[in-house]
Amino acid sequence: MMTQLVPVHVGLVGHIDHGKTELARALSEKVSTAGLDKHPQAKERGITIDLGFTMFTLGKMRVTLVDAPGHADLIRSVVAGANIIDAAILVVAADEGPKIQTGEHIVVLRSLGIDTIVVAITKSDLVEPKALKAVQEKVRTVLQEAAFKDTAYVAVSAKNGEGIDQLKEVLNQKIRPKKRLTDGSFLMPIDHAFPVKGHGTVVTGTIQRGILRAGDTVRLMPQDAEARVRTIQTFGENLPEAKAGDRVGVNIPDMKYSEISRGDYLSEQGALVSRKGVLVQLERNRLYKGRITDRMVVSTMVGMPNVTAEIVPFTEDRRVIMDEAKETGFMAALLFQNQIAVEEGQKVILMRTDLPPTHMRIVGSGEVIETPAKIVLNRRRVRMGRIGRVRTDDVLVEGIASSKDRAELFVGSPVQTTSGIRGTLMRPFGTRGVLIGVFQAPVKESDKVIYEKLVEEELSFGYRRSTA
Repeated sequence: MMTQLVPVHVGLVGHIDHGKTELARALSEKVSTAGLDKHPQAKERGITIDLGFTMFTLGKMRVTLVDAPGHADLIRSVVAGANIIDAAILVVAADEGPKIQTGEHIVVLRSLGIDTIVVAITKSDLVEPKALKAVQEKVRTVLQEAAFKDTAYVAVSAKNGEGIDQLKEVLNQKIRPKKRLTDGSFLMPIDHAFPVKGHGTVVTGTIQRGILRAGDTVRLMPQDAEARVRTIQTFGENLPEAKAGDRVGVNIPDMKYSEISRGDYLSEQGALVSRKGVLVQLERNRLYKGRITDRMVVSTMVGMPNVTAEIVPFTEDRRVIMDEAKETGFMAALLFQNQIAVEEGQKVILMRTDLPPTHMRIVGSGEVIETPAKIVLNRRRVRMGRIGRVRTDDVLVEGIASSKDRAELFVGSPVQTTSGIRGTLMRPFGTRGVLIGVFQAPVKESDKVIYEKLVEEELSFGYRRSTA
C-alpha cells in the first residue's frame, strides 16, 4: 500500500522552459489535484505558473515532486515550494546552460537548508557530448560557489526517455528521508484550497509536524477559525490519519474556500500566533549588491506565507534602529502589510521583486527569533550644540535648546564633545536656551557638543509612534 511507503518531497527547480514539467511527467505515476499545469494561463503560455504536485515510488519511498515555476515573475512560488521539500532536482537545459533564475533558485535552496541536489541536464538529445560536458562544468562552478558539494549530474531527455531510469537510480542513492516531527503539535501550511461538489472545501498541503486524524477539530490560521476535519486523502487514497511528511488533501466542509489563501495554516490550538510583525536574525545574500536600509520594502516569505514587509535593522545592544545594515549578519524587525500566522524558528527569505530579473533579487535569509504582540525599538535622537564660552568652573553650551523652558528639559543630561570628552548639562543660563555644563576634561570655545537620547518607538507597516 502507498501509505506504507516513506514520504519524501523533491523540488523541481530551474529556469523557465528548461523542461521541469516534462521531466515531472516522465517521472510520475500519479498527479494530484494541483499537478502538471492545470491552470488555464499555464496551458495558454506553455509554462508553469503555480506549484504542481505529482508522485512516483522509488524503492521504499513515495516521492512527491514539487514542480516550481521558472519564470522570473514567479520567484515567490519557488520559495513557497522550497519550504516543503527535502531535496531538489535542479533542471538545466543542455542547449542553454545555467541562467539567472537557475542562480536564484540555488540561493533559495541554500537559504532554506536544502543540501541534497541532483542536477538533471535536460534536452540532452539536442546537443553534442562536448557541449553537454561544458554545460555540466558551468553548473558545477555555480553550485560550488554556493557551497554545494558532491552533486550528481544526469543527462536526460523527456522526449525519448533517455536517462530517466538513471535519474531514478541516482535519486534513490542520494535521497535520505528526513526525521519527521510526529510528536509535536500539528502544523500544515496550505498551498491550495478549492471546492469539491458534495464535499465542500478541500485544502492541500504537506504536514510539517504532528498527526492529523479524521474527525479532529483544528484551527485555520491566521483567521483563528475552528475547522472540522471530515476526511483525509493522499493521491486519491482515503486515510484515517496522516502524519508529518505526508502530502494530503483535507476536507474541511465548514470553511469557505474563497477565504483561504496559500500560506494559511491548519494547526493545533496555540501552535501559531497571528502577527503583523516579528523580530528576525538575518544573513545578507553575498550575491545581492544593493543596500539594506531602514523601512526598505521587501517581499517576505515567513515559512510558506508571502507578504509585503518593511525591514527595520537594529543593533543587538539596546536594540537601536540603524539607518542601514552593513554587516553580513544582523537583527531586524519585519513589519507586515497584512497579518500572517507565525512561530519562532520559522525560516525567512527576503526578496526585492521590484528589481529586474537580470539582478540578484534574494536579499537575505534567516529565522524568526521573537513574535511580540507589538514591535517596540529604540531610535537615537541627536542634537548638536557648541561651547559658547569657557568659564572658571564651567562652560556655557549653546544650540541644544531654543528657550529657557526647553533648556529645563535637558537638565542633568549627559553630553560629549566630538572628541569624546564627556560632560553634564547642569541648569539653564538666561532666557535663550543656553545651558551651563561641566566637563571631565578641558574644552575650548566652539567645540561641538553632542546630546543623544534613545526614544522608544512602536512600529508597524507604514507607521511609527514614540512611546515617550
